[in-house]
Amino acid sequence: MSAPILDLHSLPAMPATLLRAALPFGKSRGRTTLPALTLRAHGCRASPVLLERYRTACGFDADGFLPLTYPQVLATPLHLQLLGLPDFPYSVLGTVHVRNHIQQHRRLPDTAALTVACRFDGQREVPAGHEFDIETRVESQDTGELLWQAVSTMLRRHATRKDADGARKAPPPDDARFASSRPSPWSIPADTGRRYARASGDFNPIHLTAITAKPFGFPRAIAHGMWTLARCVSELGEAAQADALGLDCDFKKPLLLPSRVTFQTARESAGVAFRVLSEEGKPHLVGRLG
Repeated sequence: MSAPILDLHSLPAMPATLLRAALPFGKSRGRTTLPALTLRAHGCRASPVLLERYRTACGFDADGFLPLTYPQVLATPLHLQLLGLPDFPYSVLGTVHVRNHIQQHRRLPDTAALTVACRFDGQREVPAGHEFDIETRVESQDTGELLWQAVSTMLRRHATRKDADGARKAPPPDDARFASSRPSPWSIPADTGRRYARASGDFNPIHLTAITAKPFGFPRAIAHGMWTLARCVSELGEAAQADALGLDCDFKKPLLLPSRVTFQTARESAGVAFRVLSEEGKPHLVGRLG
């Protein structure tokens, strides 16, 4: 990471960081340049209480290691602090997480002391608005070894986006990889967003209740995208417990709470594809582990 580095001795507190990132005040109107700054926190450890809540909420067993998706939870306060910088041009509310790529180099013991660093990267214009990436690196505090890294792709939609035009587009063909997959039904309860928030610290109101989600255009609360991904990884069992792993996913459609969905997998030459479908057969998430 070549950007200037701001070293922190602990992770930022989530409630204040989320509030600061969400407020539109002080944002540069018309500006699209992202801050060139790396935030780096030392001595990060998973809280045993919060980790247990996370495992319970997402379906992981306690095995002495962090789940593949958990370092993203540790990094979230740094992500939000980046999004709350005065020269970051947007409010976090209305910014959508659309893709995630994770590369684990070695499993992380659940008591390990870690250094977590995040920065912006890869901004580009797309038909729906502006995309940008947040790059995360997790290293051993003791040795400096790179253990885990990720790229989270965010979308800031154009204010004048025409939903009606998108609605007229023909639906994409069904993914042939899953033609012979045995579907696994999931029933996702209404309190899923609140349980995940208590584990992750992400109390974005769109995930909590119908009352708090409706001002943002949702008829009910929606599941955190990273909860849906973590739930998929937990369902993959031993396939997600190797040392070196890559995990990719596209977040397609908000998952309203409560919901009934279908989880499917498809074996590939070097891994496994997976997806979560709505009752209408539309994908909420499509991913690959390998």
